[in-house]
Amino acid sequence: MSFAGIGAAPTANFGGRGWTAEEWSAAAGRLAERGWLDAEGNATERGRQGRDAIERLTDELAAEPWRALGPERAERLASLVHPLLAAVLEAGMLPMQSTLGIAAVQVAYA
Repeated sequence: MSFAGIGAAPTANFGGRGWTAEEWSAAAGRLAERGWLDAEGNATERGRQGRDAIERLTDELAAEPWRALGPERAERLASLVHPLLAAVLEAGMLPMQSTLGIAAVQVAYA
């Protein structure tokens, strides 16, 4: 919900998440109560700062396993996983456009 509020992705991108209209509305209400969304459902400065803080923390936590592997083993894992990811994307099991507002996935087939 906060991604849609900051304009990182269209609301329609979140349809596959299984939220009902009532759940979506309730989430927007909670974000508005916290001062993250304005009356029109757009992110406030507080909301953008909060979303940025969440993203920084998420990135840091997600990076730790890669750091623990070290550069060589991390590169090896990435090379082993790449064909699997490519197959999943090619099969349409994951959207090519992230529902998180991240750039479209680019897959180079070897």
